[in-house]
Amino acid sequence: MIAKFLTTTTDLSVSQSRRLRLRPITTVVLGLAFVGLWSFPFLYMILSTLKTPIDNISMPPKFVFSPTAENYRTVLGNPDVLGFLRSSLIVASASTAVALVLAFPAAYGLVRFRRFYRTERVAYVFLLLQLLPIISLVFPYFAIGQRLGIRDTYLILIIVYTYWNVAWGIWLIRGFIEAVPAELDEAALVDGCSRPQALWRVVIPVSAKGLVAAAILIFIGAWNEFTLAFFLTARSARTYPTIIGFFLTHSGIRWGEMFVAATLGTLPIVVFALMVRKSFISSLSFGAVKG
Repeated sequence: MIAKFLTTTTDLSVSQSRRLRLRPITTVVLGLAFVGLWSFPFLYMILSTLKTPIDNISMPPKFVFSPTAENYRTVLGNPDVLGFLRSSLIVASASTAVALVLAFPAAYGLVRFRRFYRTERVAYVFLLLQLLPIISLVFPYFAIGQRLGIRDTYLILIIVYTYWNVAWGIWLIRGFIEAVPAELDEAALVDGCSRPQALWRVVIPVSAKGLVAAAILIFIGAWNEFTLAFFLTARSARTYPTIIGFFLTHSGIRWGEMFVAATLGTLPIVVFALMVRKSFISSLSFGAVKG
């Protein structure tokens, strides 16, 4: 009986050790499969930039072909491309900065004065603004911009993006301010600071990582926005995402050039995200911890 028990115990320990060894392998395989599925559209887009027009419309899709750089030469040879990139950079940067300046004090008030006012209801009003379809705002803003003479300018896009991003920024920043202990504000007030001084000298430095995360997400949203930019601009203030429509011609879709434009449009965001990934991850974990 003792020998049988020892044999059974040994078999169980061996099977457990095998499962423990296989668990990391399974995790790696599943992780690689997920990354492959997630990155496949982006990789397919990059491959399509190197195809000829015939290869891009072939069925089934070709993954083995003779690469060509003609699509890149055509797109980069267009002098308007850099102008559209500059417009996107100006509009996204300006609207992000203004949205943060407006959203941070609003989020601070919603968090710190919750006990005196019904700020939770006000916060949900900002959340409801995000439920409005963007297309429903096109025609009012188009009429306003036409009457004020600011249609097809950077100003109209900055105003519209700021309106849209402030509500989102409030909800993003709100969680980070909640992670800052209220005792820090009270200590600053006891030391003689006014409420704005406590906000500037204490809360903002402590929650700086949260501001970085909010800025990244707001900037990406403004950079990728298509609908409002397409309808509210004509030529002078066109942003980069709207040029995708330029490759839809009467003779067909110029897939190779369209994929090049899409690839060039994603590169600034990808490079920027890789540069700040450590700050972004740490800021998200900061917002998840309550003080």
